[in-house]
Amino acid sequence: MDQTARPPTATPPAAPGTYEASLSRSIGVGGNILITLSSISPASSVFILGGSALALFGTGVFWAFLIAGIVSILIAFCYAELASAYPVAGGDYSLVSRALGPAFGVATFFISLISLPLIIAVFALGVADYLGVAIHGLSPQQTALVVVVITTVTACFDIRTNAWLTGVFLGVEMAALALLTVLGFVHMERPLTSLLSPEVLDPSTGNLAPLAISGLMLAVTQGIFAYNGYGGAVYFAEETKNAARSIAKAVIWSAVITVATELVPLIAILVGARSQTELYGSSLPVEAFLTERAGHAVAVVVLLSIALAVINAIIAITLQAGRLLYAAARDRALPETVAAPLQTVSTKGRVPVLATVVMGAIAFAACFVPLDVLLTATGSTLTFTYLFIALAAINHRRGGTTRTGYRMPLWPLAPGICIAALGLVFVVTLLDPEQWLSLGISLGLVTAGFVYFALYLRPRKNTHLLLLNAAPEENC
Repeated sequence: MDQTARPPTATPPAAPGTYEASLSRSIGVGGNILITLSSISPASSVFILGGSALALFGTGVFWAFLIAGIVSILIAFCYAELASAYPVAGGDYSLVSRALGPAFGVATFFISLISLPLIIAVFALGVADYLGVAIHGLSPQQTALVVVVITTVTACFDIRTNAWLTGVFLGVEMAALALLTVLGFVHMERPLTSLLSPEVLDPSTGNLAPLAISGLMLAVTQGIFAYNGYGGAVYFAEETKNAARSIAKAVIWSAVITVATELVPLIAILVGARSQTELYGSSLPVEAFLTERAGHAVAVVVLLSIALAVINAIIAITLQAGRLLYAAARDRALPETVAAPLQTVSTKGRVPVLATVVMGAIAFAACFVPLDVLLTATGSTLTFTYLFIALAAINHRRGGTTRTGYRMPLWPLAPGICIAALGLVFVVTLLDPEQWLSLGISLGLVTAGFVYFALYLRPRKNTHLLLLNAAPEENC
């Protein structure tokens, strides 16, 4: 993996006001979707986040994940319009910088710079739990370190190879979700109408009781987190063919597929479990349902496939993390001595190898941090990111932009509803003292981003944070 920059004669020089086409524009919308869905990992979301929600919120999961799905698709509309107008590598940071303002963009960069490697560490620390069904005595930390090294090396391969590899793994986890769906609907114990009244297990009585509105709101926030990741398609904008048209498709299709492949299996489990009280009372509801309906041997095979799904997600998120740091370095959002090496790409695969390795190294170090600290540090960052994306989608149109491309339906309804929903999430977070530390960390990252912009970048506005456009397709 040669880390030298491409020879300047490899492509025509960049047009004025654009970046040179350094990355390899070699995947289609389908390849983008495969990598994006892999970063979301619908199967691990169902088993981990969905299972936790079943235990805490019972049949409220149906309404919560349905509402969260609607909100997620509306946010996907915002991502799609912004990405169509600004098809530049860098994900949320690139979109917010250009559509809402560089100060908000730098704050978003700070959030992503910390949260992406920490999320990688969280996922890696969970791999041993699933591999443990076949290999007993695995150390979560040692397993995580090995996984981070392997996935970081894999993420340094060319983008087409990673699209193919993540696609294979994604097929395995989709098969696991299909199995859950079939088992639930073939063994239906109650009608779908039973899901209309949200009920949860009351530990004091052992019976079902109505779920309070506050509990439902908490479940909605968990659903939004479970669906998160469809905006990851934007990280590969400069590696996707016909990006101005296809990135919007990649974002929206990723969101729709995610909602469907997570919500439907959860519905199947809710109607197919023999006993609701036993399901909600289990420490691992999805695994318990699977063992009940398919047997222990099948459950073991599926849990091993979930381990592959988690590893697949780590590969995809590492790909995103590397492109985030590469884009920020190329924008000169970092000091020149740091930015210069990070914006280079490999000669053969045209991959930002050093930027990817640096983000992998941060994730490697994060594996030594206690899991509860990692979860706390990343807990509220998503709310701020989505809020900035929704505000950017409004400001993008208000600015009278002449850019063409995808236009979301019923603007500004989608970003308006998202902002209102995120406002409720903030209220729920503020009412829960256990979430205050997480919220404080996120506010700290946002504040640090604004301060860094004001003190370092704004005085150097002529040479730093350039925010140019990507090279046109014909130059790639």
